[in-house]
Amino acid sequence: MTQEPKSGLKFDRNTMTIASIVLAIVLFLAVNIISNSVFRSAQLDLTNDSLFTVTEGTRDILATLNEPVTLKFYRSEQVQQIPALAAYATRVEELLDRYAGLADGKIKLEKFVPEQFSVEEDQAVGFGIQGVPISSAGEVMYFGLAGTNSTDDEDIIPFFTPSRESFLEYDLSKLVFNLSKPGKTVIAMISSLPIAADQARRFAPWVAYEQAQQFFDIRIIGGNIKRISDDTDIVLLIQPTSLSPTTQYAIDQFVMRGGKALIFADPHVEVNPPPQLQQGEQYRPPTGHALGPLLDAWGIQADPNGVVGDRISAQRVAALSGGRRVVTEYLPWLSLGPVSINRDDVVTQDLERINLIAAGRVGVKDGADLTMTPLLFSSEQSQILDIDEVRPNPNPIQILTDFKASGEIFTIAGRFTGAAKSAFPDGPPDREDDRTATGPDPDLVAEHKAESDGPISAIVVADADMLADQIWMQGGGGAQAVPVAQNGDLFVNMLDNLAGSASLIGLRGRGLSARPFTLVEEIRRDAELQFRSKERELLQNIEETQARIAALQRTDEGQFILSADQQKSISDFRRDIVRSRADLREVQHALQQDIDELEASLKVINIGAIPLLIALVALVLFFLRRARFGRRIRNTRGELAVTGGRAS
Repeated sequence: MTQEPKSGLKFDRNTMTIASIVLAIVLFLAVNIISNSVFRSAQLDLTNDSLFTVTEGTRDILATLNEPVTLKFYRSEQVQQIPALAAYATRVEELLDRYAGLADGKIKLEKFVPEQFSVEEDQAVGFGIQGVPISSAGEVMYFGLAGTNSTDDEDIIPFFTPSRESFLEYDLSKLVFNLSKPGKTVIAMISSLPIAADQARRFAPWVAYEQAQQFFDIRIIGGNIKRISDDTDIVLLIQPTSLSPTTQYAIDQFVMRGGKALIFADPHVEVNPPPQLQQGEQYRPPTGHALGPLLDAWGIQADPNGVVGDRISAQRVAALSGGRRVVTEYLPWLSLGPVSINRDDVVTQDLERINLIAAGRVGVKDGADLTMTPLLFSSEQSQILDIDEVRPNPNPIQILTDFKASGEIFTIAGRFTGAAKSAFPDGPPDREDDRTATGPDPDLVAEHKAESDGPISAIVVADADMLADQIWMQGGGGAQAVPVAQNGDLFVNMLDNLAGSASLIGLRGRGLSARPFTLVEEIRRDAELQFRSKERELLQNIEETQARIAALQRTDEGQFILSADQQKSISDFRRDIVRSRADLREVQHALQQDIDELEASLKVINIGAIPLLIALVALVLFFLRRARFGRRIRNTRGELAVTGGRAS
């Protein structure tokens, strides 16, 4: 007698499959809900340049925020409809979310979608967010950021332009840093040039100085300076020609303590106005700056006797040649274009033209622990001119005649970072302001630093003339002057960059979120060359045919007397023109159609390949597991059947 196996419940294969799918969906939702709560700050960034991963510098800034910051992000719906902005907008929003997540509650992120005539639009306009027209009907879109703090300070990014995408993290971190530090940056300035005006001689402030004053608290210091105060953020040195040992020590120790420095050290100044001379006296220009011992000790090389002459960037000037006035290139006067400006540094990335006058060169001394990032530099068609060739009465024709390219690129302005040693390794100098006491000041001895606490941060420019109005503006300066170069912008950019923390200064440009299909671009160029050749051929045929028609129609004395053959020829020519124009339209259409089809195919392959591959693997695993499950069921049934037979 055969006994049937007992079972409380019976499941067929379809019921098991449906139950498995339901359980998989429930498990998927549960994992997402749990991960969203537990692993909210976790991320996996697989982009080539880690576009969605913030740097350690930004993490330091966010971790040390001493004041809450509110960020208001304004993005119109139309932004996502513009291909050039859509991917960038996604990156901006996700990076802002990341900032808020890392700030431990110190950053409050608010998102707005401003529509026309809405309260959100009024708020955006009130902050200064830039509205960009997108239609002839006056419709505008917004894509910017406004930040505020508890003291009602404001800072904005009027519009997230794609041209600044590589510096997106820097711009966001700078905005947050500025709002976390209320008050203007304090700058202590020492200068022998009348940049801040000279009332005795009725000189107005230079425009570059007036622009900087709008953003910074610039304090002019002079005399015998014992110590630069701790509330100073940057020391600005513009061609100081006379510094006492005590003042040099104060500058040195400020840098050793971690203070930032912007230095203009020019081997030959041409804009310094001559003093009032007595009859018969001859004016002699200053013999350079007094910063040599400091720069040398820190490891910065600044040639005091050489001037960069560049054939590529030379400005054209009027000169005398054989008693005749000619226009020629004057090699020491430079107008640097984009190829001589560092496009990868935040200070110079947006600049297109910088004018310089008799600039020198800078570098890192052998054995120094500094790293130099060039900001402005010459071309290979340059050489170092002896300073005696450019003063007091240079001969542009002779300098050009004697020119021999060195093949070397010379750095004119550079950023220096790294460990440095003091110019006063044995301590402060003897006191100069006390007649009764001798030896060094005990207070200075107690806090003396023989080397920098950490990496120093300095920008050195081997030209001071560049700040003068007449070098970069037409009209001499003032309200009526017109900029012809961006020297003023560079000056403010350098101060602005140094005003940030060491973490902010260390940020560099990142990659772009928009990744073009390079193969498409190559094929586009090849195809365009082919189609453009055909296009030119057809256009030439049309022009030739039109010329033949005009020749047949032209007769003596302007009369039109055409034979039947001529009329037939003209008719045939016109048909040829129609066919050629049709072929031309087809060629022009085919160019874009082929490229669009290729681009679409590559997008399908690049974007769809991974999901398809995952789906294929999932299907294979499903069928393998199903087959394994089927074999297990069959084996179980066989074993039960054998057991049942024995029992009978």
